[in-house]
Amino acid sequence: MNKLLVALGASVLSPVLFAKPVIVTSIKPVSMVVAAIAGDHAKIEQIVSSTASPHDFAMRPSDLRKISQADTVVWVGESLERFLEKPLENAGKEDSSIEWLALKGVKLQEFAENHHDEHDDHADHDDHADHDDHADHDEHHDEHADHDEHHDEHASGHEGHNHDGVDPHVWLSPDNAKVLAEAVAKRLSSLDPKNAKVYQANLADFEKGLALKDAELKASLSTVKDVPYIVFHDGYGYFEQHYGLDHAGEITVSPERKPGAKKIAEIREMINHNKVQCVFSEPQFSPAIVKTLLDGSKVNSVPLDPLGSNITINRGAYLAFLSEISGQFMSCLR
Repeated sequence: MNKLLVALGASVLSPVLFAKPVIVTSIKPVSMVVAAIAGDHAKIEQIVSSTASPHDFAMRPSDLRKISQADTVVWVGESLERFLEKPLENAGKEDSSIEWLALKGVKLQEFAENHHDEHDDHADHDDHADHDDHADHDEHHDEHADHDEHHDEHASGHEGHNHDGVDPHVWLSPDNAKVLAEAVAKRLSSLDPKNAKVYQANLADFEKGLALKDAELKASLSTVKDVPYIVFHDGYGYFEQHYGLDHAGEITVSPERKPGAKKIAEIREMINHNKVQCVFSEPQFSPAIVKTLLDGSKVNSVPLDPLGSNITINRGAYLAFLSEISGQFMSCLR
């Protein structure tokens, strides 16, 4: 009888004892890096869907439940995902989360200063009335000029808040992806020590693959580094700096805001003046504005996806993402 009770007890406890760590991620690029380290040994639950944008996202009750049940939340940071700040605090997960922007070793850069004055004409913003409840979020993106210039001293904790002026699109830098991968490997090893060697081996594989992919992309993108182009929004600075590209301009600084007539006229002049070869759209936003800009012109246009919407989440997802976005640049610039 005692043996039976022990067996029954073990069968009841085993799902708890051997449950996989639950890692809640904010956006798909975060999930890609986490998956590279976790493999099949952790459960990844993503908050922002692959077809949505974090720039105008609203939390749902199901998202709040994910956060409350998470072993760790991995997010980019409040300057991109302000919608997560209060839920993390309310769930008592703020200190245990991994905030990419605040990790020691992450190389941050600011939005170019000459882009700060491009918020002056948003006459068509009324078309986005359904985003009124994101007013606080929009204001956060508008205040890029108030940067306090203390970004070299981020620790692995959360003293690195208030990244006003910092470009939050850190996932577009392979170097920054490596920093997050290291932090995730450390956290997973702590949560799940029996698989610590697996996580460290996955980290080593990721770093090796990343180095090879990076060298490959540097070679290919160097052939189009002098071709002028315009991006949909100013969110590719890390990728552009890393690979020696330099966009001639952008349609909008904050993608949740449509440019007005004055801005459209300025962009058309920019296209002609710089002999722009390509204007990139984004799958998360309507391509109508790009079509309006290019009406009657012979300028190329292809979607440039900063979130890797079509990438399958697995251990090779981040490397596939780098290949995809590089291919999107190449297809329009060469």
